[in-house]
Amino acid sequence: MMSLLEQAFEYDIRIRLYDDRAAPDGVVILAEDITEEFVYENSGVKITAFEVDHTPVKPAFGYRIDYSGRSVVLSGDTRTSENLIRHAQNVDLLIHEVASPETFQRVGVPPARTTSVVAHHVTPEQAGEVFSRTKPRLAVYSHIVLPNATEQDLIPPTRKTYSGPLELGEDLMVIEVGDKIEVRRPAKP
Repeated sequence: MMSLLEQAFEYDIRIRLYDDRAAPDGVVILAEDITEEFVYENSGVKITAFEVDHTPVKPAFGYRIDYSGRSVVLSGDTRTSENLIRHAQNVDLLIHEVASPETFQRVGVPPARTTSVVAHHVTPEQAGEVFSRTKPRLAVYSHIVLPNATEQDLIPPTRKTYSGPLELGEDLMVIEVGDKIEVRRPAKP
């Protein structure tokens, strides 16, 4: 895959090397395929990749980040995944994707397309079940499939299966994980 990406950017790389006099080693792509295993460790930060179920896409990964007794899990694109649930037990922060069938209907996506897309993602009710089983200190929705989904589309359906702390992620949101979990939203213009 990376060789094809290099081909796609070949012209841009060539121009930057010529016009910008960029260092040739600055445009080298260093990529390594990963599998479900420990991925990275440096200065106390440990990142573990684990497979999730994003059928028909295989492999698909979620990630767990551990540092100084704190933990964060990023679900990646997934359907309900027992492997995700296993890796996310009692984490401080679980950041999970979500797809709201109601949003698809509201914006006029044809039913067959809605069914197809939602089949390889998690609905708010399913995410609530994941949150209930993993018991994160905070659950946050990110990678919201159809970005025009509203809080009303996502939070009430989640509350059918989960009553714990839950936030709707947004661009530039900052979440500080410590003894307390602090959420800072960007200032509104």
